[in-house]
Amino acid sequence: MHAPLNHWLRLLWGTTPALAFDSECAYIAGGAIHLPSRTHWHHHTAAAAHAAAHLVYSPKRFDGTGLGPIARVLLAVLEDARIEALAVRELPGLARLWRPLHTATPDAGVGFEGLAVRLARSLCDPVYDDPDPWVRKGRDLCFLDPALIIPAMRTPAELRDVATRLGHDIGQMRLPFNSKAVLPLPAYRDDHRWMWSADVLARPTPPASASTRARSGDPPAAAPSATLHPEWDRLIARLRPAWCRVIESDVPDRPAFAIADTTLAAARQLAGPVRDITRRAARPGRSDIGESFDLDALVQWQLGRRLRRPAQVRVYQRRRNVAARTALWLLIDQSASTGAGAATGGSALRVAAQSALALGLALQAQGLVFGVAAFNSNGRHAVHWRSVKSFAQPVDEAMVGRMLALQSDGSTRLGAVLRHATQRLAAQRNAQRVVVMLTDGSPHDIDVHDPAYLIDDARHAASSAARHGVRIACIVIEPDDCGDAVRIFGSTGVSRVRGLNDLPGALRRLLA
Repeated sequence: MHAPLNHWLRLLWGTTPALAFDSECAYIAGGAIHLPSRTHWHHHTAAAAHAAAHLVYSPKRFDGTGLGPIARVLLAVLEDARIEALAVRELPGLARLWRPLHTATPDAGVGFEGLAVRLARSLCDPVYDDPDPWVRKGRDLCFLDPALIIPAMRTPAELRDVATRLGHDIGQMRLPFNSKAVLPLPAYRDDHRWMWSADVLARPTPPASASTRARSGDPPAAAPSATLHPEWDRLIARLRPAWCRVIESDVPDRPAFAIADTTLAAARQLAGPVRDITRRAARPGRSDIGESFDLDALVQWQLGRRLRRPAQVRVYQRRRNVAARTALWLLIDQSASTGAGAATGGSALRVAAQSALALGLALQAQGLVFGVAAFNSNGRHAVHWRSVKSFAQPVDEAMVGRMLALQSDGSTRLGAVLRHATQRLAAQRNAQRVVVMLTDGSPHDIDVHDPAYLIDDARHAASSAARHGVRIACIVIEPDDCGDAVRIFGSTGVSRVRGLNDLPGALRRLLA
Protein backbone atom coordinates (compact mmCIF):
# COMPACT_ATOMS: atom_id res chain seq x y z
CA MET A 1 0.00 0.00 0.00
CA HIS A 2 3.03 2.28 0.43
CA ALA A 3 3.76 2.68 -3.28
CA PRO A 4 0.30 3.86 -4.48
CA LEU A 5 0.08 6.45 -1.69
CA ASN A 6 3.64 7.65 -2.34
CA HIS A 7 2.94 8.08 -6.05
CA TRP A 8 -0.33 9.90 -5.28
CA LEU A 9 1.31 12.33 -2.83
CA ARG A 10 4.07 13.05 -5.34
CA LEU A 11 1.43 13.87 -7.94
CA LEU A 12 -0.32 16.22 -5.50
CA TRP A 13 2.59 18.24 -4.14
CA GLY A 14 5.77 16.82 -5.60
CA THR A 15 6.79 15.39 -2.21
CA THR A 16 7.44 11.78 -1.24
CA PRO A 17 7.49 11.53 2.57
CA ALA A 18 8.25 8.19 4.14
CA LEU A 19 5.12 6.24 5.07
CA ALA A 20 4.73 3.76 7.91
CA PHE A 21 1.66 1.76 8.96
CA ASP A 22 2.59 1.19 12.59
CA SER A 23 0.35 3.23 14.91
CA GLU A 24 -3.11 3.55 16.43
CA CYS A 25 -3.68 7.04 15.04
CA ALA A 26 -2.00 9.18 12.41
CA TYR A 27 1.01 11.29 13.39
CA ILE A 28 4.02 13.04 11.85
CA ALA A 29 7.55 12.51 13.20
CA GLY A 30 10.89 13.30 11.59
CA GLY A 31 9.25 14.18 8.29
CA ALA A 32 7.65 10.74 8.05
CA ILE A 33 3.91 10.07 8.08
CA HIS A 34 2.76 7.28 10.39
CA LEU A 35 -0.69 5.85 9.68
CA PRO A 36 -2.93 3.36 11.51
CA SER A 37 -1.92 -0.25 11.01
CA ARG A 38 -5.50 -1.50 10.85
CA THR A 39 -6.28 -3.22 7.57
CA HIS A 40 -9.21 -1.94 5.51
CA TRP A 41 -9.00 1.41 7.28
CA HIS A 42 -10.99 3.64 4.94
CA HIS A 43 -9.29 6.89 5.94
CA HIS A 44 -5.72 6.10 4.85
CA THR A 45 -5.90 8.34 1.79
CA ALA A 46 -7.50 11.24 3.67
CA ALA A 47 -5.01 10.89 6.53
CA ALA A 48 -2.01 10.79 4.19
CA ALA A 49 -3.23 13.85 2.26
CA HIS A 50 -3.89 15.78 5.47
CA ALA A 51 -0.48 14.97 6.95
CA ALA A 52 1.24 15.84 3.68
CA ALA A 53 -0.59 19.20 3.65
CA HIS A 54 0.99 19.91 7.06
CA LEU A 55 4.43 19.18 5.60
CA VAL A 56 3.73 21.58 2.73
CA TYR A 57 1.88 24.48 4.43
CA SER A 58 2.61 24.37 8.18
CA PRO A 59 5.61 25.87 9.95
CA LYS A 60 8.12 23.45 11.44
CA ARG A 61 7.16 24.22 15.06
CA PHE A 62 4.82 26.38 17.12
CA ASP A 63 5.70 28.32 20.23
CA GLY A 64 3.81 26.80 23.14
CA THR A 65 5.13 29.15 25.81
CA GLY A 66 2.29 30.25 28.08
CA LEU A 67 -0.36 28.22 26.27
CA GLY A 68 -2.58 25.96 28.35
CA PRO A 69 -3.77 22.52 27.15
CA ILE A 70 -7.14 23.86 25.92
CA ALA A 71 -5.52 26.60 23.83
CA ARG A 72 -3.06 24.08 22.34
CA VAL A 73 -5.89 21.77 21.27
CA LEU A 74 -7.80 24.67 19.73
CA LEU A 75 -4.69 25.97 17.95
CA ALA A 76 -4.27 22.51 16.40
CA VAL A 77 -7.91 22.53 15.21
CA LEU A 78 -7.39 25.97 13.65
CA GLU A 79 -4.15 24.93 11.94
CA ASP A 80 -5.86 21.84 10.52
CA ALA A 81 -8.59 24.05 9.05
CA ARG A 82 -6.05 26.57 7.67
CA ILE A 83 -3.90 24.04 5.83
CA GLU A 84 -6.92 22.18 4.43
CA ALA A 85 -8.37 25.47 3.14
CA LEU A 86 -5.07 26.25 1.41
CA ALA A 87 -4.89 22.75 -0.03
CA VAL A 88 -8.50 22.90 -1.31
CA ARG A 89 -7.88 26.30 -2.88
CA GLU A 90 -5.00 24.74 -4.86
CA LEU A 91 -6.56 21.30 -5.39
CA PRO A 92 -10.38 21.61 -5.11
CA GLY A 93 -10.95 17.85 -5.43
CA LEU A 94 -9.53 17.31 -1.92
CA ALA A 95 -12.72 18.80 -0.48
CA ARG A 96 -14.61 15.69 -1.66
CA LEU A 97 -12.06 13.58 0.22
CA TRP A 98 -12.19 15.38 3.59
CA ARG A 99 -15.64 16.92 4.01
CA PRO A 100 -17.68 13.67 4.07
CA LEU A 101 -15.61 12.54 7.06
CA HIS A 102 -16.87 15.50 9.14
CA THR A 103 -20.15 14.21 10.58
CA ALA A 104 -20.47 16.23 13.80
CA THR A 105 -23.86 17.76 14.57
CA PRO A 106 -25.34 19.58 17.58
CA ASP A 107 -26.03 16.08 18.96
CA ALA A 108 -22.30 15.91 19.76
CA GLY A 109 -23.15 18.01 22.81
CA VAL A 110 -21.83 21.21 24.35
CA GLY A 111 -18.92 19.72 26.28
CA PHE A 112 -15.44 20.76 25.18
CA GLU A 113 -14.87 17.73 22.93
CA GLY A 114 -18.31 18.11 21.35
CA LEU A 115 -17.81 21.81 20.62
CA ALA A 116 -14.29 21.20 19.25
CA VAL A 117 -15.45 18.59 16.73
CA ARG A 118 -18.40 20.81 15.75
CA LEU A 119 -15.96 23.70 15.23
CA ALA A 120 -13.75 21.44 13.10
CA ARG A 121 -16.68 20.66 10.81
CA SER A 122 -17.80 24.29 10.68
CA LEU A 123 -14.29 25.30 9.53
CA CYS A 124 -14.22 22.59 6.84
CA ASP A 125 -17.76 22.47 5.43
CA PRO A 126 -19.22 25.80 4.17
CA VAL A 127 -22.71 24.27 3.97
CA TYR A 128 -22.80 23.27 7.63
CA ASP A 129 -24.49 25.91 9.82
CA ASP A 130 -23.97 25.21 13.52
CA PRO A 131 -26.36 26.99 15.95
CA ASP A 132 -23.86 27.31 18.81
CA PRO A 133 -22.60 30.93 19.28
CA TRP A 134 -19.08 29.76 20.20
CA VAL A 135 -18.77 27.67 17.02
CA ARG A 136 -20.05 30.56 14.92
CA LYS A 137 -17.61 32.91 16.59
CA GLY A 138 -14.74 30.57 15.74
CA ARG A 139 -15.83 30.41 12.09
CA ASP A 140 -16.07 34.21 11.85
CA LEU A 141 -12.62 34.63 13.36
CA CYS A 142 -10.97 32.07 11.08
CA PHE A 143 -12.26 32.91 7.59
CA LEU A 144 -12.92 36.08 5.65
CA ASP A 145 -15.49 34.54 3.28
CA PRO A 146 -18.49 32.21 3.68
CA ALA A 147 -17.00 29.73 1.18
CA LEU A 148 -14.07 29.08 3.59
CA ILE A 149 -11.48 29.83 0.94
CA ILE A 150 -9.64 32.81 2.45
CA PRO A 151 -8.22 32.14 5.94
CA ALA A 152 -8.10 35.17 8.22
CA MET A 153 -5.07 33.66 9.99
CA ARG A 154 -1.81 33.68 8.09
CA THR A 155 0.88 33.54 10.78
CA PRO A 156 1.41 31.43 13.93
CA ALA A 157 0.89 34.56 16.02
CA GLU A 158 -2.55 35.15 14.49
CA LEU A 159 -3.48 31.49 15.04
CA ARG A 160 -2.33 31.74 18.64
CA ASP A 161 -4.42 34.87 19.23
CA VAL A 162 -7.63 33.27 17.92
CA ALA A 163 -6.99 30.04 19.89
CA THR A 164 -6.44 32.05 23.06
CA ARG A 165 -9.67 34.00 22.59
CA LEU A 166 -11.70 30.86 21.97
CA GLY A 167 -10.00 29.10 24.88
CA HIS A 168 -10.89 32.01 27.16
CA ASP A 169 -14.55 31.53 26.22
CA ILE A 170 -14.28 27.82 27.09
CA GLY A 171 -12.86 28.82 30.47
CA GLN A 172 -15.77 31.20 31.06
CA MET A 173 -18.18 28.32 30.34
CA ARG A 174 -16.29 26.19 32.91
CA LEU A 175 -16.28 23.12 30.67
CA PRO A 176 -14.32 20.10 31.97
CA PHE A 177 -11.26 19.06 29.98
CA ASN A 178 -8.93 16.06 30.18
CA SER A 179 -5.91 16.60 27.94
CA LYS A 180 -4.92 12.92 28.16
CA ALA A 181 -8.29 11.77 26.82
CA VAL A 182 -8.43 14.05 23.74
CA LEU A 183 -8.21 12.16 20.45
CA PRO A 184 -7.90 13.60 16.93
CA LEU A 185 -11.36 14.25 15.51
CA PRO A 186 -12.27 13.38 12.83
CA ALA A 187 -10.12 10.27 13.06
CA TYR A 188 -8.20 10.86 9.80
CA ARG A 189 -6.36 13.85 11.32
CA ASP A 190 -2.99 13.48 13.03
CA ASP A 191 -2.34 13.97 16.75
CA HIS A 192 -0.31 17.20 16.26
CA ARG A 193 2.74 16.10 18.23
CA TRP A 194 4.90 17.67 15.53
CA MET A 195 3.60 21.14 16.53
CA TRP A 196 5.22 21.27 19.96
CA SER A 197 8.66 20.79 21.41
CA ALA A 198 9.20 17.85 23.76
CA ASP A 199 9.34 20.05 26.86
CA VAL A 200 5.89 21.52 26.10
CA LEU A 201 4.34 18.07 25.69
CA ALA A 202 5.89 16.85 28.94
CA ARG A 203 5.12 19.96 30.98
CA PRO A 204 2.84 19.00 33.89
CA THR A 205 -0.25 21.03 34.70
CA PRO A 206 -0.51 21.63 38.47
CA PRO A 207 -3.86 20.90 40.11
CA ALA A 208 -5.98 23.99 40.67
CA SER A 209 -6.13 23.41 44.40
CA ALA A 210 -2.35 23.26 44.69
CA SER A 211 -1.80 26.44 42.66
CA THR A 212 -4.46 28.24 44.68
CA ARG A 213 -2.79 27.27 47.94
CA ALA A 214 0.56 28.40 46.57
CA ARG A 215 -0.83 31.85 45.79
CA SER A 216 -2.72 32.28 49.03
CA GLY A 217 -0.09 30.86 51.36
CA ASP A 218 -2.58 28.48 52.99
CA PRO A 219 -1.19 25.42 54.72
CA PRO A 220 -1.74 22.18 52.82
CA ALA A 221 -5.06 20.57 53.68
CA ALA A 222 -5.41 17.02 54.88
CA ALA A 223 -5.64 14.40 52.15
CA PRO A 224 -9.30 14.19 51.07
CA SER A 225 -11.29 10.97 51.04
CA ALA A 226 -13.67 10.04 48.24
CA THR A 227 -16.91 8.05 48.15
CA LEU A 228 -18.75 6.83 45.07
CA HIS A 229 -22.53 7.20 44.87
CA PRO A 230 -25.09 6.21 42.23
CA GLU A 231 -27.08 8.71 40.18
CA TRP A 232 -30.57 8.44 38.75
CA ASP A 233 -30.72 8.75 34.96
CA ARG A 234 -34.26 9.71 33.98
CA LEU A 235 -33.70 8.79 30.32
CA ILE A 236 -33.06 5.12 31.10
CA ALA A 237 -35.13 5.13 34.34
CA ARG A 238 -32.48 3.48 36.45
CA LEU A 239 -29.58 4.24 38.80
CA ARG A 240 -26.12 4.45 37.30
CA PRO A 241 -23.94 2.69 39.89
CA ALA A 242 -20.82 4.40 41.28
CA TRP A 243 -21.47 7.37 39.01
CA CYS A 244 -20.58 10.37 41.22
CA ARG A 245 -17.52 10.85 43.37
CA VAL A 246 -18.00 12.87 46.57
CA ILE A 247 -14.69 14.18 47.90
CA GLU A 248 -14.56 14.97 51.61
CA SER A 249 -12.14 17.53 53.03
CA ASP A 250 -11.96 19.91 55.97
CA VAL A 251 -12.32 23.67 55.69
CA PRO A 252 -8.92 25.04 56.78
CA ASP A 253 -8.78 26.94 60.05
CA ARG A 254 -8.82 30.71 59.91
CA PRO A 255 -8.40 33.35 62.64
CA ALA A 256 -11.27 33.13 65.13
CA PHE A 257 -14.05 35.71 64.97
CA ALA A 258 -16.52 36.69 67.67
CA ILE A 259 -20.13 35.65 67.14
CA ALA A 260 -22.22 38.69 66.17
CA ASP A 261 -25.01 39.93 68.44
CA THR A 262 -27.53 39.54 65.61
CA THR A 263 -26.61 35.86 65.33
CA LEU A 264 -26.98 35.37 69.08
CA ALA A 265 -30.40 37.03 68.99
CA ALA A 266 -31.50 34.82 66.10
CA ALA A 267 -30.30 31.74 68.01
CA ARG A 268 -32.55 32.69 70.94
CA GLN A 269 -35.53 33.02 68.60
CA LEU A 270 -34.77 29.55 67.23
CA ALA A 271 -34.98 27.90 70.67
CA GLY A 272 -38.69 27.11 70.27
CA PRO A 273 -38.50 25.53 66.79
CA VAL A 274 -35.46 23.50 67.85
CA ARG A 275 -37.31 22.14 70.88
CA ASP A 276 -40.10 21.05 68.55
CA ILE A 277 -37.57 18.99 66.59
CA THR A 278 -36.64 17.01 69.68
CA ARG A 279 -40.22 16.10 70.59
CA ARG A 280 -41.90 12.97 69.37
CA ALA A 281 -45.11 11.28 70.36
CA ALA A 282 -44.71 8.11 72.38
CA ARG A 283 -46.77 5.04 71.56
CA PRO A 284 -50.31 5.84 72.70
CA GLY A 285 -51.23 4.31 76.06
CA ARG A 286 -54.62 3.42 77.53
CA SER A 287 -56.34 5.56 80.13
CA ASP A 288 -59.67 5.69 81.94
CA ILE A 289 -60.04 9.31 80.89
CA GLY A 290 -59.46 11.05 77.60
CA GLU A 291 -60.93 12.63 74.49
CA SER A 292 -60.56 9.74 72.02
CA PHE A 293 -61.15 6.01 72.22
CA ASP A 294 -58.57 3.27 71.83
CA LEU A 295 -60.50 1.03 69.42
CA ASP A 296 -58.75 -2.19 70.43
CA ALA A 297 -59.46 -1.53 74.11
CA LEU A 298 -63.06 -0.63 73.32
CA VAL A 299 -63.61 -3.89 71.42
CA GLN A 300 -62.07 -5.92 74.26
CA TRP A 301 -64.24 -4.14 76.82
CA GLN A 302 -67.39 -4.81 74.80
CA LEU A 303 -66.50 -8.49 74.36
CA GLY A 304 -65.86 -8.80 78.08
CA ARG A 305 -69.28 -7.38 78.86
CA ARG A 306 -71.06 -9.79 76.52
CA LEU A 307 -69.17 -12.78 77.86
CA ARG A 308 -69.80 -11.58 81.41
CA ARG A 309 -66.10 -11.51 82.15
CA PRO A 310 -64.11 -8.81 83.94
CA ALA A 311 -63.03 -6.22 81.33
CA GLN A 312 -60.51 -3.38 81.40
CA VAL A 313 -62.31 -0.05 81.52
CA ARG A 314 -59.29 1.96 80.34
CA VAL A 315 -60.66 2.47 76.84
CA TYR A 316 -59.29 5.95 76.09
CA GLN A 317 -56.02 6.92 74.37
CA ARG A 318 -53.33 8.82 76.17
CA ARG A 319 -50.41 10.40 74.34
CA ARG A 320 -47.37 12.05 75.82
CA ASN A 321 -44.39 13.75 74.24
CA VAL A 322 -40.92 12.51 75.08
CA ALA A 323 -37.54 13.89 74.17
CA ALA A 324 -36.10 12.27 71.05
CA ARG A 325 -32.42 11.83 70.36
CA THR A 326 -31.65 13.73 67.15
CA ALA A 327 -28.76 13.71 64.67
CA LEU A 328 -28.73 16.49 62.12
CA TRP A 329 -26.60 17.77 59.21
CA LEU A 330 -26.65 21.43 58.18
CA LEU A 331 -25.61 21.64 54.51
CA ILE A 332 -24.54 24.98 52.99
CA ASP A 333 -24.63 25.49 49.22
CA GLN A 334 -21.45 27.34 48.24
CA SER A 335 -21.85 27.16 44.46
CA ALA A 336 -20.95 30.16 42.29
CA SER A 337 -24.52 31.46 42.20
CA THR A 338 -24.49 32.01 45.99
CA GLY A 339 -22.05 34.87 45.48
CA ALA A 340 -24.88 37.11 44.30
CA GLY A 341 -26.21 39.69 46.73
CA ALA A 342 -29.28 39.12 48.87
CA ALA A 343 -31.94 41.70 49.66
CA THR A 344 -30.79 41.89 53.27
CA GLY A 345 -27.22 42.74 52.28
CA GLY A 346 -24.21 40.56 51.60
CA SER A 347 -24.21 37.44 49.48
CA ALA A 348 -26.59 34.51 49.62
CA LEU A 349 -23.67 32.43 50.90
CA ARG A 350 -23.16 34.86 53.78
CA VAL A 351 -26.87 34.68 54.69
CA ALA A 352 -26.68 30.86 54.55
CA ALA A 353 -23.59 30.83 56.78
CA GLN A 354 -25.19 33.20 59.33
CA SER A 355 -28.35 31.06 59.34
CA ALA A 356 -26.35 27.87 59.87
CA LEU A 357 -24.39 29.51 62.71
CA ALA A 358 -27.53 30.73 64.49
CA LEU A 359 -29.23 27.36 64.07
CA GLY A 360 -26.08 25.62 65.30
CA LEU A 361 -26.06 27.70 68.48
CA ALA A 362 -29.71 26.78 69.14
CA LEU A 363 -29.04 23.09 68.48
CA GLN A 364 -26.01 23.13 70.76
CA ALA A 365 -28.07 24.74 73.55
CA GLN A 366 -30.46 21.76 73.36
CA GLY A 367 -27.59 19.29 73.44
CA LEU A 368 -28.30 17.88 69.98
CA VAL A 369 -25.75 16.05 67.83
CA PHE A 370 -25.17 17.85 64.53
CA GLY A 371 -22.55 18.65 61.92
CA VAL A 372 -22.09 21.42 59.35
CA ALA A 373 -20.73 20.96 55.83
CA ALA A 374 -20.53 23.09 52.69
CA PHE A 375 -20.82 21.64 49.20
CA ASN A 376 -20.33 22.40 45.53
CA SER A 377 -19.33 20.43 42.44
CA ASN A 378 -17.30 20.52 39.25
CA GLY A 379 -18.78 17.62 37.32
CA ARG A 380 -19.77 14.20 38.56
CA HIS A 381 -16.18 13.22 39.40
CA ALA A 382 -15.64 16.16 41.74
CA VAL A 383 -18.56 16.74 44.12
CA HIS A 384 -16.98 18.47 47.12
CA TRP A 385 -18.15 18.02 50.72
CA ARG A 386 -16.23 20.39 52.99
CA SER A 387 -16.61 19.81 56.71
CA VAL A 388 -17.06 23.00 58.73
CA LYS A 389 -18.01 21.27 61.98
CA SER A 390 -17.96 17.58 62.87
CA PHE A 391 -20.42 16.02 65.30
CA ALA A 392 -17.83 16.28 68.09
CA GLN A 393 -16.71 19.90 67.53
CA PRO A 394 -18.40 22.83 69.32
CA VAL A 395 -19.96 25.95 67.86
CA ASP A 396 -17.40 28.57 68.79
CA GLU A 397 -15.38 31.45 67.41
CA ALA A 398 -13.11 29.04 65.52
CA MET A 399 -16.15 27.74 63.66
CA VAL A 400 -17.06 31.33 62.75
CA GLY A 401 -13.61 31.66 61.20
CA ARG A 402 -14.15 28.53 59.14
CA MET A 403 -17.55 29.82 58.04
CA LEU A 404 -16.00 33.06 56.81
CA ALA A 405 -13.46 31.03 54.81
CA LEU A 406 -16.20 29.65 52.55
CA GLN A 407 -16.19 31.11 49.05
CA SER A 408 -18.69 30.78 46.22
CA ASP A 409 -17.46 28.60 43.39
CA GLY A 410 -18.50 25.66 41.24
CA SER A 411 -21.90 24.07 40.64
CA THR A 412 -24.68 22.32 42.59
CA ARG A 413 -25.13 18.54 42.30
CA LEU A 414 -27.77 18.06 44.99
CA GLY A 415 -28.49 14.37 44.46
CA ALA A 416 -24.94 13.23 45.24
CA VAL A 417 -24.81 15.48 48.32
CA LEU A 418 -28.14 14.17 49.65
CA ARG A 419 -27.02 10.55 49.21
CA HIS A 420 -23.77 11.30 51.02
CA ALA A 421 -25.60 12.98 53.92
CA THR A 422 -27.96 9.99 54.16
CA GLN A 423 -24.99 7.65 54.29
CA ARG A 424 -23.30 9.75 56.96
CA LEU A 425 -26.46 9.57 59.11
CA ALA A 426 -26.86 5.80 58.72
CA ALA A 427 -24.80 5.14 61.87
CA GLN A 428 -27.26 7.16 64.01
CA ARG A 429 -29.69 4.26 64.33
CA ASN A 430 -31.55 5.26 67.51
CA ALA A 431 -32.07 8.91 66.59
CA GLN A 432 -34.24 11.13 64.49
CA ARG A 433 -32.15 11.84 61.40
CA VAL A 434 -32.57 15.24 59.80
CA VAL A 435 -30.88 17.15 56.95
CA VAL A 436 -31.38 20.92 56.73
CA MET A 437 -30.19 22.26 53.39
CA LEU A 438 -29.48 25.98 52.90
CA THR A 439 -29.37 26.76 49.21
CA ASP A 440 -30.23 29.53 46.75
CA GLY A 441 -31.77 27.66 43.86
CA SER A 442 -31.77 24.78 41.43
CA PRO A 443 -29.33 21.91 40.92
CA HIS A 444 -26.97 22.28 37.97
CA ASP A 445 -23.53 21.10 36.91
CA ILE A 446 -21.09 21.67 34.09
CA ASP A 447 -21.38 18.19 32.59
CA VAL A 448 -25.21 18.10 32.47
CA HIS A 449 -27.18 20.02 29.85
CA ASP A 450 -30.66 18.53 30.37
CA PRO A 451 -32.32 20.90 32.89
CA ALA A 452 -34.59 18.13 34.20
CA TYR A 453 -31.83 15.54 34.72
CA LEU A 454 -30.41 16.74 38.05
CA ILE A 455 -33.85 17.74 39.33
CA ASP A 456 -35.10 14.17 38.85
CA ASP A 457 -31.92 12.77 40.38
CA ALA A 458 -32.24 15.00 43.46
CA ARG A 459 -35.91 14.04 43.82
CA HIS A 460 -34.93 10.36 43.66
CA ALA A 461 -32.22 10.95 46.31
CA ALA A 462 -34.71 12.76 48.58
CA SER A 463 -37.26 9.94 48.23
CA SER A 464 -34.55 7.37 49.02
CA ALA A 465 -33.54 9.37 52.12
CA ALA A 466 -37.17 9.38 53.31
CA ARG A 467 -37.35 5.60 52.90
CA HIS A 468 -34.26 5.33 55.11
CA GLY A 469 -35.89 7.47 57.78
CA VAL A 470 -34.04 10.71 57.01
CA ARG A 471 -36.12 13.88 57.05
CA ILE A 472 -35.02 16.67 54.68
CA ALA A 473 -35.87 20.36 54.99
CA CYS A 474 -34.81 22.80 52.27
CA ILE A 475 -34.43 26.47 53.18
CA VAL A 476 -34.15 28.47 49.97
CA ILE A 477 -32.43 31.85 50.23
CA GLU A 478 -33.69 34.77 48.19
CA PRO A 479 -34.86 33.27 44.87
CA ASP A 480 -37.83 34.63 42.97
CA ASP A 481 -38.85 31.11 41.97
CA CYS A 482 -38.68 28.01 44.20
CA GLY A 483 -40.20 25.77 41.55
CA ASP A 484 -37.23 23.40 41.19
CA ALA A 485 -36.86 23.00 44.96
CA VAL A 486 -40.60 22.25 45.29
CA ARG A 487 -40.35 19.62 42.55
CA ILE A 488 -37.52 17.97 44.48
CA PHE A 489 -38.68 18.20 48.11
CA GLY A 490 -42.40 18.86 47.79
CA SER A 491 -44.28 21.98 48.86
CA THR A 492 -44.13 21.02 52.55
CA GLY A 493 -40.37 20.47 52.43
CA VAL A 494 -39.38 23.93 51.17
CA SER A 495 -39.48 27.35 52.78
CA ARG A 496 -38.02 30.63 51.53
CA VAL A 497 -36.12 33.14 53.66
CA ARG A 498 -34.57 36.52 52.95
CA GLY A 499 -32.51 36.82 56.13
CA LEU A 500 -32.08 35.71 59.74
CA ASN A 501 -35.40 37.20 60.80
CA ASP A 502 -37.30 34.77 58.55
CA LEU A 503 -35.46 31.69 59.80
CA PRO A 504 -37.50 30.79 62.93
CA GLY A 505 -40.80 30.80 61.04
CA ALA A 506 -39.32 28.81 58.16
CA LEU A 507 -37.87 26.18 60.50
CA ARG A 508 -41.12 25.90 62.46
CA ARG A 509 -43.07 25.27 59.25
CA LEU A 510 -40.61 22.66 58.02
CA LEU A 511 -39.77 20.66 61.14
CA ALA A 512 -42.57 21.19 63.66
